[in-house]
Amino acid sequence: MDERLAAIGLARPIEEPVFVTRPNALLRQAVLLRDGRDDRDALCEIDASGIRISGSGTARSIAWRDARSISVDRGRVTVISPSGALTLSIALDGVAEPELAHLFGRVLEDGRAGTLEPRAGTLHELTLGIDRAIESFADADDPVVPLAVGAFAGVAGVVLVAALPSILMLAARIEPARGAFAILPRIAFFDPRVIVLAFAAAIALAVTVGRLALGPAALTWARGTVRGWHRNARGAEETARRIVARLMLAPVIAALVAAVALGTLLPSAFARTVIDQDGVHEASGLPFISRNHSWAELIEVAPLAVGFGERAEGFDTQLLFSDGSKVSTRGRDLAGGTERALFDFARAHTR
Repeated sequence: MDERLAAIGLARPIEEPVFVTRPNALLRQAVLLRDGRDDRDALCEIDASGIRISGSGTARSIAWRDARSISVDRGRVTVISPSGALTLSIALDGVAEPELAHLFGRVLEDGRAGTLEPRAGTLHELTLGIDRAIESFADADDPVVPLAVGAFAGVAGVVLVAALPSILMLAARIEPARGAFAILPRIAFFDPRVIVLAFAAAIALAVTVGRLALGPAALTWARGTVRGWHRNARGAEETARRIVARLMLAPVIAALVAAVALGTLLPSAFARTVIDQDGVHEASGLPFISRNHSWAELIEVAPLAVGFGERAEGFDTQLLFSDGSKVSTRGRDLAGGTERALFDFARAHTR
């Protein structure tokens, strides 16, 4: 737990590893250590001899003379040494604070130069930067933010659930050549893929709009909320705030979910069966996957009973082939003519 945050009642109690510290360290700061694609909690200690990282099964030291370069990029500080690269970010209550990376980088530069002062210079500026991060959250902590973002996402999700099936079917619709028919799929609004796509896209849109509208304050609020710094939320409200805050920090997650859902839905939208003088041509909606039947393979054309008002003709058409496969208009749309016209066309080609 960060001592400065605990002193003002903002730090949240979390399970933390026990670090064995150096008594002469000029700075002891909780950090997130980049390990592949993951961030691990660690303690960074800086003294006159160099940098020491400990915690989470990690123990590593870099002497100042071995620190070949110190760079700041995307809220992280990278130290290059003969033993490899060390990438760190300042952590406040277990959550990275990228706005402090440039100050942390300057502290490391002064340490390498041997000009680091215990209570002055860049160390003092880093302390002030942490205080500003706390004050900035206090200014940005507005309960309207999660309410507005959540309401926007909910309304947009409902609208997209209703609109997406029609949009996809319209985009995939084809008009067959004269004298041919096309059996086209229907996409229901209650299809799980439609629901996931709609709400994931709505969340990504709501978060993006919220970040654009609020500017830097959006991320300040989100990081502070994930840390548990808000004082006026409990139970379900606190959980909802944390969910919105995490989405604010990583809108790409919702966008990726939407992309995956769309990727699984598009083949269903673009699957179709074309019936013409040459036979029956089934497309799966995926590249290079299709099946063709010649009229010589057709052994039966049968009408299927439908519910009242479902078809103007009062029946669906089913084609049965010699290999046992079937093609039917049940639950699908027909383009190029009426159900009766398709039925008569197929019967005329039955062997």
